[in-house]
Amino acid sequence: MTLQDLGAIGELVGGLAVVLSLAYVAYQVRQNSRQIEQNSRHLEASMYLASGESFTRWWSLIVQDEDVAELWSSGLAGKEMSSTDRVRFHSLAMILFTAFENNFHQEQLGSHHRGTLKISQLTLTRLLASPGGSAWWARGARQSFTPEFVRAVESLASVEPPTHSGQGPA
Repeated sequence: MTLQDLGAIGELVGGLAVVLSLAYVAYQVRQNSRQIEQNSRHLEASMYLASGESFTRWWSLIVQDEDVAELWSSGLAGKEMSSTDRVRFHSLAMILFTAFENNFHQEQLGSHHRGTLKISQLTLTRLLASPGGSAWWARGARQSFTPEFVRAVESLASVEPPTHSGQGPA
């Protein structure tokens, strides 16, 4: 066997090694892509679960405690309340709207595609159209949220932005 023959065999073995290496890399990339896709599905499922749990916890506050349900109803109706009850009503509304805002921003980031505000349009509209809800929003609660979220809520619920700065939330 000549030196040229050995060189040709070496090139053949080297070429075969490159092809095998590329095939292995392609296999690894495919496996990695599958794992990333699976992780993304798990993350999205976790986001849906967390989203649902935040609203479930809020509704549980209303359902499980008659006094809290009465407080919420009175607050929405705009009834006269003690300063403590105004703070409690404000806190209940903030819990609800914080959950809405969190879901809104998760959607904006592409974490999930639920259309949370559109799904919740009826709830938002009823709350912000109620005497107590609109007063809560106008008194400055809207200032507790990001401008993007406020614009989305106000356009969805057809709420007029306040023309004055308000006195701060309830």
